Amino acid sequence: MDTVDGSGTGTGRAASGDTAATAELADFYRLIDSAIGACGDFRRAARRVEDSLAELRDLRRPGPPPGLLGGTDLRRAWADFSAALQDVNSAVTHARAEGYRAAVDDGGVSLTELARISGHSRQQVTRLVNRGRTARVED
Repeated sequence: MDTVDGSGTGTGRAASGDTAATAELADFYRLIDSAIGACGDFRRAARRVEDSLAELRDLRRPGPPPGLLGGTDLRRAWADFSAALQDVNSAVTHARAEGYRAAVDDGGVSLTELARISGHSRQQVTRLVNRGRTARVED
């Protein structure tokens, strides 16, 4: 197996296992970055809902109660908020599934041990590991 040693006297090629591990790590980082981005989108959507509700409260304070809560702007803010929440949930689930898959397949951690460490049931851990495996096949 050709590897690169620290002194630079190797063949100049990394071991294929190292390349695969680096690619898997890059994929995992991509999933984490996606989850982080989804969290930012969620914060912005939540802020729009909060701002719309505060505006509605302030506009209606001296008058009668509103007939339709907030109108078009608030409904749109709620729809954005709901979509952003679903995106966060999906991104975090994908990242967790890949992390669990890597722990079992690459790290040799047993499903039972991973369930104990994570605080999830063994059945839930198995589902997440399988979801991580399925996602790798689809990519």
